[in-house]
Amino acid sequence: MEYNPNEARKKTSPEQQIIRAARNVEYDRKFRKSAEDRLNQENPTPQGVFKVQSQAVARNIVGQANDLVNKKGKGEISNADFAAKMAMVDQMVGNLGNFTKTVESNLAMYNEMLKNGTLSYGMDQHEEAVLQAIDRGEVELALDDEGRVKMEGVGKHPMQGNFDINIYDFVNIPKPFRKMKPINTLVDPFVKNLGLDENGMPRARTNENGQLVYDSGDYAEHDKEVLGFTLDALNEVGPEGVRSFLGDHLNIPNDEIKALAEDVNFVDEDGLEFEDGAQAAAFKNLNGYMGNKYTRQVRPHPDTIANAAATSAANIAAQKQVMLPAQEEVQAQQTEVMQTPQGTVAETAIEDISQTPTTDLNGQPIENNEIIDESTEETVEETPLKMKSLSAKDLIKKYS
Repeated sequence: MEYNPNEARKKTSPEQQIIRAARNVEYDRKFRKSAEDRLNQENPTPQGVFKVQSQAVARNIVGQANDLVNKKGKGEISNADFAAKMAMVDQMVGNLGNFTKTVESNLAMYNEMLKNGTLSYGMDQHEEAVLQAIDRGEVELALDDEGRVKMEGVGKHPMQGNFDINIYDFVNIPKPFRKMKPINTLVDPFVKNLGLDENGMPRARTNENGQLVYDSGDYAEHDKEVLGFTLDALNEVGPEGVRSFLGDHLNIPNDEIKALAEDVNFVDEDGLEFEDGAQAAAFKNLNGYMGNKYTRQVRPHPDTIANAAATSAANIAAQKQVMLPAQEEVQAQQTEVMQTPQGTVAETAIEDISQTPTTDLNGQPIENNEIIDESTEETVEETPLKMKSLSAKDLIKKYS
C-alpha cells in the first residue's frame, strides 16, 4: 500500500536522521583513528575494560567460594548452608560466563554492522544505546549486594536522553539486526502467479454469461492464499525482519514500531490473528501492495470461441441465404483448403465443434436447423474452384 521498493531505502525521516547522526558519532569513535591515536592511547579500549571487569568479577566469585570452603573446614557453617551457598556460587559462575559470551558476541555484530552501514532503523533505540554504552565502557559488570551478576550504568537515547541500565539476565543483552533487503523480490513473483495453473495459464471457469473463460479471478478471491504466503514470509524473516520492514522500508517512527511489537497476540479489525501488532501492520501494507500490483488475467476459452464462431457463421448463412448442412461439423478457426488449377491455396486445421448453431444474429431461433434457400430456381454456374470444407471463419470472412 505505502511500500515503494524503489524509493523506500532512499528516504529517511527526521527521526532517522537523528539516529544516523548518533551512529556516525560511534563510527568516528570506533573507526576514524589516526596512526598516532592508535599508537598513543590514553586508555584501554572499552572492550578491554569489559574484559577487565569480567575477570574482576570472576576473582570475586572464586574468593567467595574459597571463603565458604574455609568456613566449612572450621565448622563455622553447616553442611546445608555450605551446599546452598556453593550452589549460588555455581549459578554466579554460569551467569558470568553467559554475560561475557553474549556481550562479546552482540558487540562484535553491532560494530560490524555499524562499520558496514547495515544497521536497521527498526532497532529499538534504548537497546542500541545499551550496546553503545557497553562499548564505551559506561556500563559496568559487577556483583550486587546479594552476590548476583548484573550490568549497570547509564545509556543515552538519541531522542530522549539518558536512562538507567540494570540488567540481571544475560538474555536481555540487546542484539543488533540488519536492514532487510527489499521484499518485493520475494512478493512480486508470487503476485504474478496468483490464479494461474502450473503452465502459467489462468484457470478455466464459467463467467456470468455461462461461458467458459480463462480467468485468474479478482484479487479478493485469493485472500486465504495471500494470507498464508504473507504469514510464512513474515515468520521466515522473524521479528527483526518485520521491524526492519516497518522502519527501513515504511519509515514508521521508532516508538510506534516499539509499541506495535510489544502489542502481542494482536487481532485486527477483520478478526485475523497475528503474533503482535508489528506483524499485523506489515501484513496490512504488504497486502495493499500486492493488491495494487495484481493484474487480473482474462483470456477466451477455445470452446467459447468455437461456439461464437459457429453461431456467427449460422447467422451470416441465414442472412446470405447460404445452405449449411444441418449435421456438418463446423471447425473452429479452420483455414479452408481450396483446389485450383494452380494447386492448393492454403491449409490449416483446428479442433472440431459438433454443436450446431440454433440462433441467428438477431437471437431468433433457426427452425429445424435449416435455412430456406429462396434462390433454388436460379442456375448455379460451375466454377473451377472446389472447396473441400467451408469453415465458420471462411464463411464469416467471405460474407462479412
